[in-house]
Amino acid sequence: MLRALLVVLTVNLCQGSGHVCDLYFDKQYGGIFADCTGRKLQQVPNYLPGNITTLDISGNDLKIVQNNTFYKFNKLIYLNMNMNLLSKFEPRAFSGLFNLTTLLLARNKLRDDKISFPDELFQDLTSLQTLNIEQNGMSSYPDWVFLPLVNLHSLYIDSVPAPLFGSGFSKLANLKLLQMDSRFLYEGTCSTAHLTNETFQSLIETKLEVLILNFCSHLSHCESGVLEPLIFLKHLELTHNQIGIHNALHLLHPFVKQNMNRIWFNSTFKFKTQNEKDIVDRVLTKQSMRYLTQICVTEVSLRSNQIYLIEFASIYKDPFEGCVKVLDVSDNYIVGDVVIIFFLLKFSKLEYLDVSFQRQDDDFPSSATLNGMISVTIKLPPNLVYFGFSGSMTGAKGMKEIVFQNTHNLETVMFAFNFLFGLMNMRGLENVSNVDLSGNKLANAFDFHSFANAKRLSLRNCKLHFVLEPFSAHSIFSSMKSLEYLDVSMNQLRFIQLLPLSDTIVHLNLSHNEFDTIPIETLDYPRLIHIDLSFNLIGYLDKDTRSKLDLSAEKNNLKLIVQGNTFSCSCENLDFILWLMDTPVISESDRNFACILNNGTMTGTVDVAHNYKSLNRYCTGKLTLSLSVTFMVVIFTSISASYMLSKNPMRYRNALMRIFGLGIKYLTPKDFAFTFFVGYCGADIPFIYQKLRPALELHNSPVRLFLKDRDVLPGVVIADGIICGITNSWKSVLVISDDFLEDVSQWSQFTIDAALYSLSDLIPNRIIVLLVGAVQVEDLPESLLNVVEEECILRVEDYQNGGETLWKDLRKIAGD
Repeated sequence: MLRALLVVLTVNLCQGSGHVCDLYFDKQYGGIFADCTGRKLQQVPNYLPGNITTLDISGNDLKIVQNNTFYKFNKLIYLNMNMNLLSKFEPRAFSGLFNLTTLLLARNKLRDDKISFPDELFQDLTSLQTLNIEQNGMSSYPDWVFLPLVNLHSLYIDSVPAPLFGSGFSKLANLKLLQMDSRFLYEGTCSTAHLTNETFQSLIETKLEVLILNFCSHLSHCESGVLEPLIFLKHLELTHNQIGIHNALHLLHPFVKQNMNRIWFNSTFKFKTQNEKDIVDRVLTKQSMRYLTQICVTEVSLRSNQIYLIEFASIYKDPFEGCVKVLDVSDNYIVGDVVIIFFLLKFSKLEYLDVSFQRQDDDFPSSATLNGMISVTIKLPPNLVYFGFSGSMTGAKGMKEIVFQNTHNLETVMFAFNFLFGLMNMRGLENVSNVDLSGNKLANAFDFHSFANAKRLSLRNCKLHFVLEPFSAHSIFSSMKSLEYLDVSMNQLRFIQLLPLSDTIVHLNLSHNEFDTIPIETLDYPRLIHIDLSFNLIGYLDKDTRSKLDLSAEKNNLKLIVQGNTFSCSCENLDFILWLMDTPVISESDRNFACILNNGTMTGTVDVAHNYKSLNRYCTGKLTLSLSVTFMVVIFTSISASYMLSKNPMRYRNALMRIFGLGIKYLTPKDFAFTFFVGYCGADIPFIYQKLRPALELHNSPVRLFLKDRDVLPGVVIADGIICGITNSWKSVLVISDDFLEDVSQWSQFTIDAALYSLSDLIPNRIIVLLVGAVQVEDLPESLLNVVEEECILRVEDYQNGGETLWKDLRKIAGD
């Protein structure tokens, strides 16, 4: 306690003297943390207190470190000099740092010579455990400088084209970790192109356990004995190169009958397949797997290797099948024994299995193993916790049910983007807490009871808009009592019902849908803290909704994401825009959302808020003007109406009575010589005389038809006959087919025009349309669509199984 008090007092005194660096209490090492990052310093400050334990001087302009620079800081444990311009160290630059355990020199300009690395540079660093000299652009390794680092545990070193660890590395008896890539930490590139049997020869006396050499895209040559000196290796990462998966697997022969923790050979394939051998390299055979299957390894990853085939016998071998706990073969091209994943029961310790995203290649046909199966059973290893099977069942068309077995330990199922259509049931997932079914078309009657205990459920892009009625009526989630995270994005939804989840739901993703407001009562969900409504159709939120959102934000810190919506900045919504800028419920820090003004101009909500006063004055003046104009129009209209009524009282009295149906006599079928005028073209005569006429005119209750080929008298002009027939008929039935619409003689168009001219308020629905053949409603002339009611358009094809119903409906519509 006294020591900590003295440290705090020292920090306060130093900060009061106007130093450039910030000083803090070092919680990890119990001393002082000196933060000198990004100060454009060209040398290490000499005014820092001598009892600092951590110094971060990264991101400055240091070029050289002179002798005894750190001599007064003999308590220093952690030193970060990353991202400077260092190219030279004097021999005694680190003199006195006997307690230093971590030294970071990445992203500088150090070379592999004695100007950057003089012989005695690390002489006093006998306690150093971690050294990072990545991303310095060296062409070889200065092995002479490493001799004093007898306690070095972790070495992060620059990649070189042909790495060779010289004799100076042989004294690193405690070295456990060697990393030769820096992509993730420093966004660097790997220049290594060759690995030989001599590369790690000097490390034979070390007990190296971890080797990481990833993202060396130019690495294509690797001699088979390169790993032989590293007989204690437990963790191997050799990914994203062009060695070839067979060659990589052959490197494992020194570890046969040993135990290992991790083997990663991801993206270890030749980019170009130039001959038959390169194609064979993408098949896992018993021969190529002979070393891996003799190693008791816990974690294996062979993802992204363009593997086309895994032979059944290549993986079922001890000790491999009895030791592996994590197996990842995702993102390949597996089209062969795909059912191999359904028979993994021998992998008794397997906890993580990912076989997702087996892509298809034009040269290899997709697997048809599952195609046509209505139901499939997947027998999982008994200890499996994670099962990734997304994007791997694209050949299983028409599958209705999937049954999982041995799932008592299963927690996560990733079953997304398998493009299953009409899936109705997934059984055996009652214990699963995380389910992803995104990208599959669920049937309307899909049973969610198997997910009763799920806490996370993703249904992104599942075409749920096809089941909107059950989705809204009783909520398809009614069986789920523990759901906390729900993703129903990209489903074209307009409303949603979630009440059964009111006590559990915490995170709700409704993005990329068609909601025009907040679709739920947020106050009904006391645990809900996050709603993603980005990229919907929300134009504004009314005052009541805004008030409820603010109350939810106050009660349980609810946050709302609304980016991607285009808001309305019209006069009546200015208060909404101000709320949008100030409310704590909006999650985005940048609240300059897209916004449309009254005149249709696109702008941003920030500009609208800044110009609120001027916009408000404009809107107020516009409202006043509108009220004044409206008042004047009302006065003028009243005066004009009074004048017109005084001049023609009887005429307007009759018009008013007609509006209310008084004094008007509507016509009936008895007032006409014919019940139906039938309009048709010559190609449809068989339909008229074989179906329509027998059904109407020869029926027990016959109607009178006007058929132009029969009832137009000889010598009468055909046009006069059509007009006469329409005029003397109660209703006009237009039999319209493709031939009718394409009639080059123009008599079909004349018939339509005549029927339209005959329309009268005294005969409702005077035109009835019969669609014959493939013609659709949208093919009809716009003039017909504008006047004919939808109920007066009948498709003959819809009545193929019961023709009598067609004629009953026709009579009913006609009011006969």
